[in-house]
Amino acid sequence: MAFELKQEVYDALIETCVETLKKRSVSRVDEMINKLMDVDGVIIHCPYHHFIVPACLLTMAAMEKYKKEETLREWLELAEARAKDVPGGVCGNMGNCGSSVGAGIFLSVYTNASPLSVENWKWANELTGHCLIRISSYGGPRCCKRTCYLALMEAVPFINEKLRLNLRFNESVICKYSDQNAECLKENCPFYERNPRNCDPGLAIVVPGEKLPKKDPKKDPNCACQTDPVEIEGSDCYISWLAETGEKVRRDQVICEAEVDKRTIEFTAETDGILTHCIENGDRFRPGTVLGYIRAPK
Repeated sequence: MAFELKQEVYDALIETCVETLKKRSVSRVDEMINKLMDVDGVIIHCPYHHFIVPACLLTMAAMEKYKKEETLREWLELAEARAKDVPGGVCGNMGNCGSSVGAGIFLSVYTNASPLSVENWKWANELTGHCLIRISSYGGPRCCKRTCYLALMEAVPFINEKLRLNLRFNESVICKYSDQNAECLKENCPFYERNPRNCDPGLAIVVPGEKLPKKDPKKDPNCACQTDPVEIEGSDCYISWLAETGEKVRRDQVICEAEVDKRTIEFTAETDGILTHCIENGDRFRPGTVLGYIRAPK
């Protein structure tokens, strides 16, 4: 028997999005999708997920661009109408997951794409394809939570590049719904709490006893202030992060810095991966302090 969709659930999802816009109560895409997944009536597997992916992205884009409530409601109502046309079970029955389609719905609604559009027509199809490939890489059986996370993980960098947005998704997100899913992939799901990848914190960022200062192009490159190492032991050192927890960082990227004895020192990523803070902005550190970890991306 087909799952019965209820309009009151769609209405509750829309109101959650609008209230989030008003209060600006989330700052990341993963926070927003979890908020929508927690709305009453959204069970572990159901076609509401076809709507909550575009609803999540539209809300985050509306917050970033300071759109009015009326604009967000228009976007959401259009996305709802389109999402309702995506059948339940489309992932297995037609080979096109509704979470991927949801990402395409977002891009189409946000850019006002149509079948006669050019660049945004291309982007909507390209984004859907990228999401579908990422989702399919983990195999079945289906899980609406896993596919939403995977679609958003793939969609956010694409959207940021094409639409010049600055949405953020914490790729270290842990799924809290696995106990509700009898077919959960458990350790084979990248978001499962006891997945070996999630149990391994990654490469530690450890403070050395001394460190070369940040180069100042305005000063003589041969000056001792540019070439002599900064002694960290015994100094008042306070961290200032340039990259946030959950952010994807690249090898040699400057991720944090501090001023020590009137000189600035920088810490760079030693590998590509996902950053996790162990201490926060303003916290003091000493040689041997673990500032955070960089874990291999999912």
